[in-house]
Parts: sequence; C-alpha cells; structure tokens
Amino acid sequence: MLIEESDRLDYFNLIYKGFIRASQVVGLIERFYAIGRFTLCLRFAGEGLISQIAPALSHLEIEPRANHDLTICLWDNASTKTQLPLLIGSLIESIRLHWTDYLGPRKEIKGYDGDRIRSNFHIGPNILSVLDREQNLACYWIDDAKDIPYWEKGSPLQTILNWWTSDRQHQYVHAGAIGNLDGGVLIAGKGGSGKSSTSLTCINSSLLYASDDYCLVTSDPQPYVYSLYNTAKLKGQADLERFPHLADLVDNSDRLENEKVMLFLHQHHPKKVVSGFPIKAVLVPKITGKLDTHIRPISGGLALRALAPSSIFQLAGSGQTALKIMSNLVKQVPCYALELGTDMVQIPDVILRLLSQI
Repeated sequence: MLIEESDRLDYFNLIYKGFIRASQVVGLIERFYAIGRFTLCLRFAGEGLISQIAPALSHLEIEPRANHDLTICLWDNASTKTQLPLLIGSLIESIRLHWTDYLGPRKEIKGYDGDRIRSNFHIGPNILSVLDREQNLACYWIDDAKDIPYWEKGSPLQTILNWWTSDRQHQYVHAGAIGNLDGGVLIAGKGGSGKSSTSLTCINSSLLYASDDYCLVTSDPQPYVYSLYNTAKLKGQADLERFPHLADLVDNSDRLENEKVMLFLHQHHPKKVVSGFPIKAVLVPKITGKLDTHIRPISGGLALRALAPSSIFQLAGSGQTALKIMSNLVKQVPCYALELGTDMVQIPDVILRLLSQI
C-alpha cells in the first residue's frame, strides 16, 4: 500500500498538537545544549521529564540561544494531566496490543516511518519518538515520566539524535572515549569487553572523560569524538569494589538488584568531563586476567568489527551511512588491542604513553 508523505506529516502534526496542548496546561520550559557542532533545544511541557532527561546531558548545557539546529519537544500524560489526540492514542494502544504487526525490526512504526517523517515506538517502556527531518523538529512522548527506565535516563533521546546526526555525517556509536584536549582514544567493543572500566580509570589520572558507552564521531575533516552523556555505568557490586572511590556517587544505589550501577560524573567531577577531542587511535579492550596491561597493533578491519556491530544493532536507523563513517574512521587512525591487566593503575599510564608516541 502506497502511503503519501503528506499523510505522515499530518500524523506528525497531530502528535505535535498533543505537545502544544500539554504545554498550554503546565507551561513550557526550555533547555539548550551543545551536541557536537550543533545546538539542541529541549522544550519540556512542565517539569515531569526534566529530572529524567537532563542529568545525562548537564555537562553540555549552554545559555539560551535564539537560533538552534534541532528542537525536541518532550512531555508525558501523567504529569501534564493531558491525553494524546484521539487518533494517536488509539494508534499507540493498538501498537501495545499487537506490536508484532505494527513494528519493524528496529521498532519503526510500519507505514508511519518514511523519508521525511521518522517514527519509532520503543515497546516495553512505550516511548514514542518522531522526527520531521525538514523542520528539524522532533517529539518524544511517554505516558508517565516515572516509567522511564534507568538505561533511558542514562542515555536519553538515542533514537532521535541518531536519526538527526546521521544526516549530518556525525555518527552515534557505542564506544568509550578518554584522552586530553589535544587528542584521545576511542574505545570500541561489545558490552562486557572493558569499555566502561577503561574509561573510568581516567577519574584518578590526568586523562579526561568523554564517554564510557555512547558518543558521537565524525571523520570529516578529521577524526573527532564528541561527548553525548556524562553517565557512567558499571555492572554491579563487583565493579564497584574495583572502583571504591565511586561508591558514594551512585545515582541509583537503592535499585541495584534490578539495574546497573549508574552515576552522573558531571555532578561530582565536572573538570574531568569534556565535550570532545580529536581521535588519535582506536583501542579494542580485552580482559586477560593477567597482571599487566599491554597494547599491540591490530588492523582497521578488526577495530571495525569491534565498533560497528553493536553500534548498528543497538541504534534505530543506523545502516550504510553509519558503516561508511566508521570505516573511514578506522582507516584514518592507528588501531590497537588493549590487553587489560588486573592492575587497574597501569591502564591510564599505558594510554597516556601511547598518546605521547602518536
């Protein structure tokens, strides 16, 4: 069935009408952020979602600006005491009941996701994300702000930001990043490979932190990484014992039975968190169980296999453009295996020594 793009635009405008209705009831609050080379305006209807979205982005907050590149409108029904327009509410209820019929493999809403209007429904937390690529305007909705899961609070707005930045040759990737203002390393690998542990070693060293999980990269005109979130995540009590100095900073200490350890570094170590730096090398960590940490050169192909699959699999909308950006990146900088030893103190020293030699 052929669906007109104008019908999708009507759908988007109806969702946006829901935001306008909510903001008229509870008021409008705007926050501005520097995301890579771009300015992001978050327009909240009331305060319901601010505490769930803003902490992860706090290190990137800037003064209000008249001109900005992307606007995201955020609201929930519960705190605004409003409802979505009837047709949108009925669609969402149908998706909840029969999601396998309505959602594609990347949670895109079939028929409602096209070239201009992107549309995604994250089943489970039931978050609706839509973007009008021509207006640079997006909407982010959930029924109740209190239902935002911890991982969404730690790295919010992934879907919308990935859609939008990919159009501008800036790729959202699943990777860590530490270094200094002159340059640093991108740390690539699947979950459990040691990305977070390696990134968090910077807290007690001269290295600076840009990411331990998700960040934004570009390879034009030079390889560069931009911080997205100041969130640090650890697996649980075992990891906390390896980083005892972080124990008092945990944001969700009362919920660790069901959640990963999560903390917002900017609240506690604002001088350690930076907005980005040039990429001098890509590191692929591997936990060895041995005492000492070593670095050895690897091919760009091996580095790409560590970086690309998790980035493309986890992020809705990633595909050929993402693969091209990441392929260019690993061709432009040297790549190394980072064989992690159990003596954590060695890790930042090994990375600093590498940076001094490149």
